[in-house]
Amino acid sequence: MSEPLPILRYSTEAFPPEERYARWYLRDWPRQRPIYRTQPTEPFDTSWETAQLGSIIFAAATITAMRWERHIQDIRDSDFDPIILNLMVRGEAQGQIDGLPFHETAGMGHFHDLSLPSLHMSTGSFTYSFILPRPVAEAWFAPLHDLRALVLTADQAALLIDFAAAIHRAMPTLTQAQAEPLGRSALELIATVLKAARPSTTPLISADEALHLRASEAIERRLVEGDVSVEALCKILGVSRARLFAAFQKDGGVQAFVLTRRLDNARAALADIYRHETIGTIAHRLGFSDAAHLSRSFRARYGMTPREYRQLVATNLQVMRTSTAPER
Repeated sequence: MSEPLPILRYSTEAFPPEERYARWYLRDWPRQRPIYRTQPTEPFDTSWETAQLGSIIFAAATITAMRWERHIQDIRDSDFDPIILNLMVRGEAQGQIDGLPFHETAGMGHFHDLSLPSLHMSTGSFTYSFILPRPVAEAWFAPLHDLRALVLTADQAALLIDFAAAIHRAMPTLTQAQAEPLGRSALELIATVLKAARPSTTPLISADEALHLRASEAIERRLVEGDVSVEALCKILGVSRARLFAAFQKDGGVQAFVLTRRLDNARAALADIYRHETIGTIAHRLGFSDAAHLSRSFRARYGMTPREYRQLVATNLQVMRTSTAPER
């Protein structure tokens, strides 16, 4: 006789309200390090049920309103890059994934590629999720580039939500022998829905938007070690200064965009509790002339010095650790 399907359950209900967010944020599922940078926007509470269905993970989650961020540095430091299909039963989420906007309301779904930077806000919600390891997603749904912020309409998502609800209801009675067939059925159903949900043609973008995308990729590759001057970028991209300036007009210019990316990376490095580079090293690595240059630019953007920001991160982390320390 097959063994019962293992179900991982997690809830913050038993913790004092002031400890619930820290307890959840520092949990070790699905990875020991947090996957998102999160900030509750109302008193925090959550409960989860997850199960492994063959090669994929199924999750049912209730969680209060939150801001979610995933930065390029987080992606570089992580080995967790699945495709997540989120199905919204109650609640709402909206934001952007790699610059592409999405808006999901109750009864809809969206795909989230964790190999890409993102920022979104969610209300209090109840969701079902299928977490698809990248090799599995590539085998079933490649190419994946058009899934990064793909939204399923209510009509498209309805069948998947019904299937997920049936799995959730049956979880207490499922066996390990049933897990693999259920996971495969989920993949087959997702593939069927995707045939209708995927755009039949690639949306057209303007010449300036296409150049902005190419230039942004070039800047990202050369940001740490490389020349990102206007002259160098024009040579790499084979365009004139006027064309390049036009493409970055909405960003305040090419160098303003480069500075923003450097400051984003500096903020991620300052918040990295595992490495603690010196501020001077961060400044040199990211192309600032010296620590003072980084400090002036950082204060102008964030209203505090790099040292003050690092101390704020350390203080917040200490508060979370203290609140989750076991009583003696």
